[in-house]
Amino acid sequence: MNLSKPVNPIRNYAFGSVIAALILLSPVIAFLIAIAAEMLIDLLTVGGTSAVFAVAAGGIGLVLSRKFWRRPVVVHQSKPEPVPGATAIATAPM
Repeated sequence: MNLSKPVNPIRNYAFGSVIAALILLSPVIAFLIAIAAEMLIDLLTVGGTSAVFAVAAGGIGLVLSRKFWRRPVVVHQSKPEPVPGATAIATAPM
């Protein structure tokens, strides 16, 4: 039995393809981030104080939305606890 051979080579090829796509698209993503930053700077210089308030309100809204959109934590009971005073029901003797 050869343990060095992967169980499913398609999974490895898919993972490698995703990594290669991210490496090839990283300059495009960086360029889009730079354009977005330039647009934000232009908005702040042209808009003045009202644009600063709009960006601050958006940031606060993002923080609050992330806080309230969390999934609730489910607490699991480790083991059932017996009720005091209760007796177990046994089968009838034969």
